Amino acid sequence: MGNVCACRSKDSQINAGSILDRVISQASDEDQCLLYRLANYKKGGELIEAFNRGGQSEVEQVIRGQFGILMYNNGKGQTINRAEYLRWKFRDLEQVVLPIEASLSRFDPLARWTDHEACWQMQYRGSLGETLLHVLIICDTKTHTRIARVLIKCFPRLAIDAVEGEEYLGASALHLAIAYNNNELVQDLIEAKANVSQRAIGSFFLPRDQQQQRVSRNTDYEGLAYLGEYPLAWAACCANESVYNLLLDSGANPDDQDSFGNMILHMVVVCDKLDMFGYALRHPKFPASNGIANTAGFTPLTLACQLGRAEVFREMLELSAREFWRYSNITCSAYPLNALDTLLPDGRTKSNGGEILNPADWNSALFIILNGTKAEHLDMLDGGIIQRLLEEKWKTFARLQFLKRLIILVFHLTSLSLAVYLRPGEIDADLMGWPEEWTEIGRTIAECITVLGVLGYILFQLGGEVVNIGLISFLKQLSHEPAKFIFLLSNILILACIPCRLAADRHLEDAILVVAVPGSWFLLMFFAGYVARQLTYRYLRLWSRLFKRPIKYL
Repeated sequence: MGNVCACRSKDSQINAGSILDRVISQASDEDQCLLYRLANYKKGGELIEAFNRGGQSEVEQVIRGQFGILMYNNGKGQTINRAEYLRWKFRDLEQVVLPIEASLSRFDPLARWTDHEACWQMQYRGSLGETLLHVLIICDTKTHTRIARVLIKCFPRLAIDAVEGEEYLGASALHLAIAYNNNELVQDLIEAKANVSQRAIGSFFLPRDQQQQRVSRNTDYEGLAYLGEYPLAWAACCANESVYNLLLDSGANPDDQDSFGNMILHMVVVCDKLDMFGYALRHPKFPASNGIANTAGFTPLTLACQLGRAEVFREMLELSAREFWRYSNITCSAYPLNALDTLLPDGRTKSNGGEILNPADWNSALFIILNGTKAEHLDMLDGGIIQRLLEEKWKTFARLQFLKRLIILVFHLTSLSLAVYLRPGEIDADLMGWPEEWTEIGRTIAECITVLGVLGYILFQLGGEVVNIGLISFLKQLSHEPAKFIFLLSNILILACIPCRLAADRHLEDAILVVAVPGSWFLLMFFAGYVARQLTYRYLRLWSRLFKRPIKYL
């Protein structure tokens, strides 16, 4: 049937559309590869011509009579090793320098190679490691689909083949049939015992921020073709319920996790498939498990918060609610707070016997929503269980502490202001002598109160927070509160004035106070900001009722 020639891929830009549309633009009429002479991405080839001449029967005759030599063991398949892959990869080179393990790209199939079974011989594959069956599915016409079904009928073991090239590594015919919504072909592949646990792990199937050599530390899971690696995840992301059921009946597991730890429910959140979430969660035969955390520590619920999937988030809450009674349009329901609240179910904020924070504390839905930067995070706060939860936490825990700390702060700033105001203007005045005048007595008392207040704040208030949530969590929390951080530095500077006073270094003490005193007022901005936000929110609520429009549009 001809000699096999090199089929090198050319660099081109990935465009949105079908999952392997980039490959279609790579093929040309000048390609001499045997595979592309049989069928190419220009929708032509010898098989198409045979189908046009004699229909399905002639194609079947050609396939049965001539295609056995293109497959291992005449279509029965065999296990291929690294050597077989290397012969294909360097097929057009006269001299080959084998790469060492340390020099391999993290996407290179050799870096994670395991011997596996294949049917179509490597030497007869296309430029990306695809087989004839893959090409026929990608072309996605009625003619190509009929030829593909004939090919599977003649050689069922072709169903196990996956693309072996770096970019589309692991994509099987089953993946491609799902992507192109070819349900008939999916049925044929499953009957031919296609691997329902095959993983598409090529660089093209990664999130966009993971496709470079230097990857982003925290991915947003956004990408043209990141669909969860497993065929079942692809079916869920394509919202194909019939194929989803077929794969489950064939042994697929909805709780299988991909390289990022994402299972089915994570993936429908990433792809924003609202209907499929409820279907997968409440499947009558094989329901997906809710509450499984991925590698980043996100459950499906918290991942919806992280990505700003407001509608999916609300659907998750409703599906997880337990209804007690219903009367007309009034419903009494309870919502589990396991992944919703910042506290653990027993009220703790850290794990037993250690300083390591439980991931649920920082990856809780409430914490993620409050720290969110997208407009969708505001939608999650507008009404519903999150708003109720915040209101209850404020009334029960925060309001009293807020007023208490505001009063203490005002008292501290008053004593600090008096201590500074009553300082003598003379640079050589004795600040360590026994106070005799009323101004000196007032200054001394104010200074003592200020120092005691600083010590109480650092040792008791901040110390209590460190004991309660742990040092790492305290520092992480402090990094999100600049006003509190500046106030802490100011308190430390005030304590630094004590050795300066003892050393009678008035110049250094004044220099420290120039920085410490203004910094002490920064925390008051936090309280003032809260009051301003409350007044603004009440004002917007009033206008929203008058104009009957949501707050976010005002």
